[in-house]
Amino acid sequence: MEFISEILKLPPITIQTWGYLILLGATLFEAFPLFGIFIPGQSLVVISGILAKMNLLNLPILILIIAVGAILGDTFAYILGRKYGHDFLLKYGKYFLLKPIRLQKAQELLDKNVGKTLIIGRLNSFTRAAVPLVTGASQINFKKFFTFNAIGGIIWASTFVGIGYIFGTSYEIVVKYLGQFIFFAIAGTIFLIGGYKFVAKRKQVFGQYHLYALSICITSLWVFLEMAEEIYSKTHIIHLDKWMNELITTIWSPALTQIAIFITNIGDVLNLTVLSMSLLVSLLITKKKYNAILLLFSMIGGAIANAFIKELTERARPLNSLITAEGFSFPSGHSMMSIIFFSLLIYSFKDDIKKPLLKNLFIFGNISIFLLIGMSRIYLNVHWVSDVIAGFALGLFWLTLLILIFKATIFFVRSYKNRLTRLENEHAK
Repeated sequence: MEFISEILKLPPITIQTWGYLILLGATLFEAFPLFGIFIPGQSLVVISGILAKMNLLNLPILILIIAVGAILGDTFAYILGRKYGHDFLLKYGKYFLLKPIRLQKAQELLDKNVGKTLIIGRLNSFTRAAVPLVTGASQINFKKFFTFNAIGGIIWASTFVGIGYIFGTSYEIVVKYLGQFIFFAIAGTIFLIGGYKFVAKRKQVFGQYHLYALSICITSLWVFLEMAEEIYSKTHIIHLDKWMNELITTIWSPALTQIAIFITNIGDVLNLTVLSMSLLVSLLITKKKYNAILLLFSMIGGAIANAFIKELTERARPLNSLITAEGFSFPSGHSMMSIIFFSLLIYSFKDDIKKPLLKNLFIFGNISIFLLIGMSRIYLNVHWVSDVIAGFALGLFWLTLLILIFKATIFFVRSYKNRLTRLENEHAK
């Protein structure tokens, strides 16, 4: 449980404040039409239970905050349904991804038993988003709604936080045999594949190359977490690191050292910042706004993630380095940020190059640069081999994850805007 111990070193007030705020917002906005599809509220509630088991969050406060968020969110949906009525929901519900069959199912349940539906309906993901809206549209008394809604919210919060809390014990058993990072790799894989299928089955959002991006994302996640597991367990990779560290000193020479320093400086923070700003301007000039936003998120987010993980792991650098390097070693920041930048360069401009030979040279050249930067860090002995591998893997994971998220988000935003436009046109007629 060393990884969890490192998290516990963070100030408790920081973990709790942000954790409670995120959970309150997630459970509140999950009930909002359209926005709710982007918020995995129930999954977050289960995860929060696991965090409570780890003593990162207070269990009673956690249940209270989640219940309050759920109750307030459903109350908003009730008011919305009461104001606009059944006809509006049946006619325009599809624009908020509420299909008529879901609204009809919710209405049938309400007709049978209002109280039971409001309580049990929240436990069912199929009816959870629709029941409060239909309840309001049915003009059911607010006091009656609020009473059963509050009971349902409390039961829902207690049940799914409890599932996570109980699962926390199983987590400790599982990581004992699999390793904690491998456990996270399995959980991450399930989450990524599940999220991909959830989005893809609704519309033709993703293209063929997005499936490749998903494969790269999952593979790189496994590689990074495997490196982390090996380092924390102090197994085979430690011996490889030390062996390579000793071997590399046998090929040191003044000429190679100068070349390595030149190459490693390409991946320096200042130089990559300048290159990123130049690329950003180029993307904006060529009207590649999507790629420009992706560049900002990937580089800034990548730098923050790298710094956070370094502080979390606190791995020391090799002692016999040829240049001075500050900070901790795992993962390699040069490797991570360079693979993000040069991979994004390929992603942004490869299709603009029509000649196959030039395109292949462009791709090969960019791949060679970030690989050489990683190799230069090993040669200069400022990073272990596993640091560089982990840096490359984490960079690829972050970039491909953002590509998938951005693609899905842009698709849904555009679809929503188109639906609103059609709605305005229908009203104009």
